[in-house]
Amino acid sequence: MDTVLLRKIRKKLRQIETLEHLQRELTESEIEKVSRKFELRHELEEVLARDVTLDSKEKSEKKAHTKATDRLALPIHAKSSDNRPKPSNTPCSPPAAESAPKRTLPVKVDSFPLQNSRFHVRSLKGHNDLVTCALIHGTSIVSGSCDTSVRVWDMSSGSELKTLCGHTGGVTCLTLISDVGAAALDSSSSVPNETFLASGSSDCSIKVWSLNEGHQELSIYTYSGVSSITHIPDTQLLVSGSEGGKVEVWDLQTKQTVYSKRAHEDSVITLQVHFGFLYSGSVDGFLKVWRISSSGSLSLMHSSDSHAHSLQGLSSLCVAGECSVYIATRGTSLKVLNWKQDRLTRLSNHLLDSGFVDSVALTSDNLLIASGYNIDRGYGYLNVRNGDTGMYLGTLSHPDLPRIMCLFASQSLNGRCCWVTGGRELLLWEECPKGTKLPEGKALQFQFCSGFLEPAPDTESEEDEDSELWEADTDSVSCNSEQGKTQGWLWCVLI
Repeated sequence: MDTVLLRKIRKKLRQIETLEHLQRELTESEIEKVSRKFELRHELEEVLARDVTLDSKEKSEKKAHTKATDRLALPIHAKSSDNRPKPSNTPCSPPAAESAPKRTLPVKVDSFPLQNSRFHVRSLKGHNDLVTCALIHGTSIVSGSCDTSVRVWDMSSGSELKTLCGHTGGVTCLTLISDVGAAALDSSSSVPNETFLASGSSDCSIKVWSLNEGHQELSIYTYSGVSSITHIPDTQLLVSGSEGGKVEVWDLQTKQTVYSKRAHEDSVITLQVHFGFLYSGSVDGFLKVWRISSSGSLSLMHSSDSHAHSLQGLSSLCVAGECSVYIATRGTSLKVLNWKQDRLTRLSNHLLDSGFVDSVALTSDNLLIASGYNIDRGYGYLNVRNGDTGMYLGTLSHPDLPRIMCLFASQSLNGRCCWVTGGRELLLWEECPKGTKLPEGKALQFQFCSGFLEPAPDTESEEDEDSELWEADTDSVSCNSEQGKTQGWLWCVLI
């Protein structure tokens, strides 16, 4: 197999995915690159179809060597291998060119409550640009988009309830405001149990909305595009991160800053409050942990300077326990930082060396959800792990799933899982009640792919900027769409 050509095609497809999800207009040269996506994918099919027998033999030998030297990177806790999720009729495997039958040793893994559950996935139509953020509150879903709108949806029917207009730039982030924060707003609304929501935008503003009434309560000008936002529970304090690297704490009652610092050199893409600490992450790979005082001032407890290179492209994080931070960096593996020990580890989230981990979330029952994207075939999926150990538990995937750029996990009033994801589509994932009958293909069930138990590579090479990559190709393979149609790739195959 021509591994050089294979890697080159995948890097081009990766760049195209990055271009398609930029929150700006593309240049003519960028549009020309994007237009080649399907041609490149067909070319990739042809390359993978070559030398099937030889390639399968090489990879089998490599996999056997890996298992013999370093079986697993994480501790395993299980009573019986019978508890593991059963593979579907179309088991996870490498691509078509690698689909020769392989013997695998039984692996004991943790059972988990969702392993026999099915999920119904619905698309909510209304936004006309990328969905950048979403959350669930009660029976409502709230989403923000590059189309400048915040929209509120009814979870049961999937219908749009309200459109909150006022931003003049793309909406980048959302957060709910607790009762204490709501009381500080001194709202004129007479609606009982009013719910308030804050949104941040590239238009340099934070807006606070009444979800019940659908009107704007206040607007704060921030002098720089807002890239992340969170509310400190049981306070009247709101924290924002800017495109310029600034972290600011706002008093909702006075509408003034109580703390402001340029904490990062690049855009502060994510903020999270956990156990009295504020976690801030920037695109250039710096994760910082701050202690929050009662007045709202922040004192730095930790900065991941030594791991900044490995965390470049940081896009999402969630905190588990006292000091474990799961981090998505738009690379191929999921990163785990123990910030008290300053130790970084990696978990496999793709089976080959190309893909995206864009978002992570933790459920109330301590399940870790991480998005993945199969570059070869162009579909997204969700991997579920144990939030304490990081142990892989199962995968939800489908050939029609788009790349998942944001993720929010919640539970419905009846206790079943309810997740929402964003990107090119806003999707609602609902755990089906036991015995529910849905039409064929309308429900997803967990698959188990043992490849995700393997150690992740120590390094990643996913450079998106390569000026020579798009120079005239003298070694390109002609596109044969008919051959591509007859390859017979299984949709559950993950990369």
